[in-house]
Amino acid sequence: MREVPPTPEHLTDEWLTLALCRGTPGAKVLGHSLGPRSDGTSSRRTLRVEFDDVGREAGLNEWLFTKSGPGFMTRLVSAAVGLGEIEASFYAQLRAELPIEAPATRYSAYDPATSRQLLIIDDVSRTREAHFGTILTRQLDRAQAGQLIDTLAALHAPFWGTALHRRFGHWLLDSHEWMARLNITINAPKRILVGFSRAREVIPTKLFRRRKEVPDALMRSLKINIEGPQTLLHGDVHPGNWYVTGDNQMGLYDWQCAVRGGAARDVAYALATHLTVEDRRAWERDLLARYFDRLTAAGCRVPTAGAAFLAYRQQMFHAMFMWLVTIGRYRLQPEMQPRDVTLESVRRTCQAAADLDSLDAITGRNRDRVVMGS
Repeated sequence: MREVPPTPEHLTDEWLTLALCRGTPGAKVLGHSLGPRSDGTSSRRTLRVEFDDVGREAGLNEWLFTKSGPGFMTRLVSAAVGLGEIEASFYAQLRAELPIEAPATRYSAYDPATSRQLLIIDDVSRTREAHFGTILTRQLDRAQAGQLIDTLAALHAPFWGTALHRRFGHWLLDSHEWMARLNITINAPKRILVGFSRAREVIPTKLFRRRKEVPDALMRSLKINIEGPQTLLHGDVHPGNWYVTGDNQMGLYDWQCAVRGGAARDVAYALATHLTVEDRRAWERDLLARYFDRLTAAGCRVPTAGAAFLAYRQQMFHAMFMWLVTIGRYRLQPEMQPRDVTLESVRRTCQAAADLDSLDAITGRNRDRVVMGS
């Protein structure tokens, strides 16, 4: 089982028996079939497995989902920050410890020599009656926004203020190191500015005029992010990486951008992308208060309301970056998301940064000003 199959097409019944039936003596895979392929930062396919009577009687799950990174350009970008290793290690070492809705792992491996990754997880659309959405198709009401915040608090609380790097080693980078590595590989400062140009029509004028300040502000914000209490961050909490189960629980998947750092990075990203601009302005302070109430109830030492809101303002740059570089990608890079999804994500995150005066929150100019939404 040490060799990671290059793609799901290389899977065999014999290999699947070894991977999926290890804890069930006598169980065997008799056949399997793959669903259509969908490519983005990874290649995804559904996998249906036929077990023998022993496997079926043991309740082995036949409805599965694979993730891999077969394309050269995809693996090149992935290898820069270890996206494949991060997600494989998360599912192997961390998933079982988190009290949140997320897919169960059946097989997880990464080959550092080739940067190949293969994950086999539950197909939650079958096992949890989950449905998925995007920034364009899912609009949260106030109660659902509260559940979003509760899920983030449940994710962040177990490892709040702990030395994650001592326990999990080299693969769980801090948020600043993760970005520094990506800067080298894709020249992120340039891609950010290209993204500003390509998405000019949806970016507030006052932010666009200061666009050249953004790459440096991003790195300064991440330096700030690792100065205080750190925890486990998902790292890419836009609506497309969430699902809603049949019993209306919000779940998270796509853990390839997991890092350790200050929680405001996840919270800012989630609120900016999940909520309309108007709802974010109206609800963000109350939702932040709810988030820290949940952390306090879990025994975490939390910042003052003023410090928490400043951190929220300062940590909007990662959310902007994730979508500016998506539209500002190199021509040879795969298109990670549909253009309309990307533009709306850029619009919301850049508007949030403008509303919150995030650049000034980093530089110290008007740092304590009461901003929109108060």
